[in-house]
Amino acid sequence: MILTEEHLARVFKALSDPNRLRIFDLLTFNDRSNSELMAELGLSQNLLSHHLSVLTDAGLVTVHQSVGDARRRYYSANLDAMIDVQSWFRDHTPASRLPLPALARPRRVLFLCLHNAARSLMAEAIARHIAPQALDAISAGLEPGGAPPELAFRVLAERGVPTRALQQRAYSDLEDTAFDYVIAVCDHVHERIDRQRLRAGEYLHWSLVDPADLTDDPAEQLAETRRLYDRLVARIAVFVQRLAEQEAGPISSA
Repeated sequence: MILTEEHLARVFKALSDPNRLRIFDLLTFNDRSNSELMAELGLSQNLLSHHLSVLTDAGLVTVHQSVGDARRRYYSANLDAMIDVQSWFRDHTPASRLPLPALARPRRVLFLCLHNAARSLMAEAIARHIAPQALDAISAGLEPGGAPPELAFRVLAERGVPTRALQQRAYSDLEDTAFDYVIAVCDHVHERIDRQRLRAGEYLHWSLVDPADLTDDPAEQLAETRRLYDRLVARIAVFVQRLAEQEAGPISSA
């Protein structure tokens, strides 16, 4: 079956109760009858029946009649359903293996912030480094200028990310360039940009904060820049994984 959002919501709701989570965990390793579950969990017949009904309706548990004693029914975890759920989590979990998967058609992506400083420059460098066969990345600013963000370059160097090609650009110089995605990596751009004028297939917003806006202390700024790096790696990884999944088509199971 195809995993729909409605089905996924039922799965999460079914597993949100501690008793149902325990029941599903038990049935994952060992099929049990109603009476066996009651004895192990200490639940009343009515309460256990309710929980089993919710799990069954969500497609997480199956029930079948005993071939030895027709009066008995055994409950089992539906592991096929969890394969579908696992696929959903995989699409929303940053990949730990780098570089990221290639796309049949690399996407042109513009990372945009106000001054084309730490956030957008780091996003460009990271995307080119961990997704070289998936993203053709560039960055720009609505109001570029000022000294290059030294801490951003320092952190990129720490992580082995090349910075030679990085340069600050004005978005006005790219207005005639078409992109598959424009990603605003600061709230100022998101709140000011005229999206109707963007030559972009899609527009996205990642609400990130420039480390320089968080603290004046150099040591804390460095720590925040390192955290920004990690956030960008995670966001870019999930972004590429989603694009790869879209190329592959909908996930289904027999």
